[in-house]
Amino acid sequence: MASAPPTALMPPDAPSDLTSTETASAAPATVPPRSAEPSIGYISLDGSQAFVQAVSVGIRESATAAGIDLVECDSGWSRQGVKACADQLAQAGVHGIISFQPFADLAAEVCATTGDAPTIGIVYDQGPCQVSILQIDQAESGRMAGAAMGQFAALRWGCDVKAYISLESDDGDSIGAERMQGYRDGYQEHCELPKETRTLSGAQHLITAKTQVAAALEKLKGRPILVAGVSDIAILGAMEAAADAGREDHLWYSGQLADPDIRAEIACNDRYIASVAQLPERFGTTLVPTLVDAIEGRDVVPRIDAELQLVTAENVRQIFPDTPACGE
Repeated sequence: MASAPPTALMPPDAPSDLTSTETASAAPATVPPRSAEPSIGYISLDGSQAFVQAVSVGIRESATAAGIDLVECDSGWSRQGVKACADQLAQAGVHGIISFQPFADLAAEVCATTGDAPTIGIVYDQGPCQVSILQIDQAESGRMAGAAMGQFAALRWGCDVKAYISLESDDGDSIGAERMQGYRDGYQEHCELPKETRTLSGAQHLITAKTQVAAALEKLKGRPILVAGVSDIAILGAMEAAADAGREDHLWYSGQLADPDIRAEIACNDRYIASVAQLPERFGTTLVPTLVDAIEGRDVVPRIDAELQLVTAENVRQIFPDTPACGE
């Protein structure tokens, strides 16, 4: 996969060196003999990101439940961090690796550094030592939410919608582009897109979404206005813009990822239509046993598809029981 930053996947900014073309070092670390006890390594993408935190917790819990020693390393979403993690896992002598590192040109070096330990990638291809990869169908994630929004528009307004605003990530983010095209495809299963359809690029963050939606609302009059967000963080920004303009009653929303910060809105705000959870906290329940199978020489599937689940007011507390009560 391309190594452009998945800004739609994790809302905050990624470090700027993601697209660096720094030459890989030629001398991999010496790999010590591996112990008889099973152990696995995990290269995290960036522990400051909520999505990645959920992935990490799930992997940690699954390894503990299986009695597997887990060696974790956070790359900080940087090239040097990835190299440091590879060295750390090599010195630990891990038997296999779960890797959430996004730099395609470093994949072969990481494999060499870690003695070609069997590796499962998360989202990004991990080179010649990869035995399987967990993929997220971003187009389907968008389509599910878009279809819910389109069905809502058809039933409530007979598709007579004033405007459709698409809060998208930066140019070059293939993950975000797939997701938002899926939104449009899903919406059009029920309604045509309105004439006033606005695409706001670089609006994946709260502040950029708030600023751009505020500008759009100065030109868009009337209601209803539908807002589709590449992330739920962007939707929170759009909500703030609507509140500042005194137009809370004019906008309806649908986002992605069902992050903890949005769940109260999903449960309690009747203008929030639907989100789609990619359930990163459950990745470990599949990744850990699959990697153990690979370590022990059993065949494993080359691709694992992440579970997707539509999240609405009706089911948000079933999926996420810790969702706050309305009014808290």
